[in-house]
Amino acid sequence: MGARHAWLIVLFLAAACAAPGNAVRTAEPGRKLRLFDPETIFADEWQHLPLKGETDWRMAVMDGRVSLRASGRTSASGLIRRVHVDSAACPILEWSWLVTRLQPGADLRVKDREDVGASVFLLFGDPGFLADPKPVPTLRYVWTNKAVPEGSVIDNPYMPGTVRSVVVRRGDPKSMHFVIDRRHIAEDFERAFGTPPPGPIEAIALFTDNDQTAEPVEAYYGTVRVFCGE
Repeated sequence: MGARHAWLIVLFLAAACAAPGNAVRTAEPGRKLRLFDPETIFADEWQHLPLKGETDWRMAVMDGRVSLRASGRTSASGLIRRVHVDSAACPILEWSWLVTRLQPGADLRVKDREDVGASVFLLFGDPGFLADPKPVPTLRYVWTNKAVPEGSVIDNPYMPGTVRSVVVRRGDPKSMHFVIDRRHIAEDFERAFGTPPPGPIEAIALFTDNDQTAEPVEAYYGTVRVFCGE
């Protein structure tokens, strides 16, 4: 089993076993739910999950706002939080982000170059428990280099059929300002997997790495939220 396969299993276990007290849960129609807020990251009990070394995750002020900075150190690590969100009731995902340094040699289609500038994972369905982990369909929104076209859906070379990436942005930023992206979750899931989501979103993760290419990478993450009842 490859290292990234093992790491993703850890993600599933974390989603299943994390204490549910602070889990975000689907709200009534017309509400916005914050899944990630850099100002409340500690209160929300995000967990750091290292794969190889530790990406430098720290609070920062960028573009005049509080954000979470991820800087690669020939490393691969992510942050994860348990949630429970029905994508039918809360169909729109919106987040702000900025990648200031990208790995030119990365290619999400190739195992030994599968580094990403910035990404947001959504894990769907029950991932099981420690004694019986179950890989669940996982949708990943990514900002990467120009090796693949924007809008592409890429099957993860380490977990084909389980993790699929949607290329939302590619290439260097046009300015040093945050950009906001909005996606329809269920539509993206069906385009990536060919079926509607099998269940609610049970976890969200943020991930930046450069362990494969060892090329510098730096990303900033702002608020991630869903819109319910739209």
